[in-house]
Amino acid sequence: MPADFNHKRYLLPKLSNFKYRVIMKTLENSLAFDISDVAGFRHHVICHYYKYGLKPTLEAFNIRKSTFYDWKNAYELNKKRVIFLVPKSTKPQHVRRMQTDWRLVEFIKQMRRDYGNVGKNIIKPFLDVYAQEFGINSVSLTTIGKIIKRRHFTFEERIHIKRKNSFKKLRTRKSPKVYSPGFIQMDSIVVYVNKERHLFMSVIDIYTG
Repeated sequence: MPADFNHKRYLLPKLSNFKYRVIMKTLENSLAFDISDVAGFRHHVICHYYKYGLKPTLEAFNIRKSTFYDWKNAYELNKKRVIFLVPKSTKPQHVRRMQTDWRLVEFIKQMRRDYGNVGKNIIKPFLDVYAQEFGINSVSLTTIGKIIKRRHFTFEERIHIKRKNSFKKLRTRKSPKVYSPGFIQMDSIVVYVNKERHLFMSVIDIYTG
């Protein structure tokens, strides 16, 4: 057999088209249940309708008739595939966009560049004066913060200072083997009694305790 012969390897037994469609539909329904609990609830409502009728279904689940028919039509018109019961996104197609005068944006950018990562509380009074000179409306503190965050107006690297722990060297990581008295073990607990704070300390000698 030549090396360029088209070999086929079947990891699973070959299925007929009907059995394949059944398996894929079952897999799709299972994924729909995993993706959305709402789809599972709607499918349960529709199955209840097929078994008991319309009126008992509406009374049992307290849903509107029009809502139920929306679910039912979406389910039946798409060959009873549960994936079509997954709720669609309610995000509007046209969302509001923040409209800010480009001169104010440039002023904020230049101030952050010249004076470091100054905050919005410092920028605000200077921006108000700048906007008044051009006869335009200024923006709020919240808008200034959004402009800085969304446009990445951070031009200096932040320095993270590590705190030095003076007790780090004195802390014992492992409990030593004790052969004589003198090693103690301490613990504390805070208890509030009648809105009064009480601190209890427990000290035990490891060797004698």
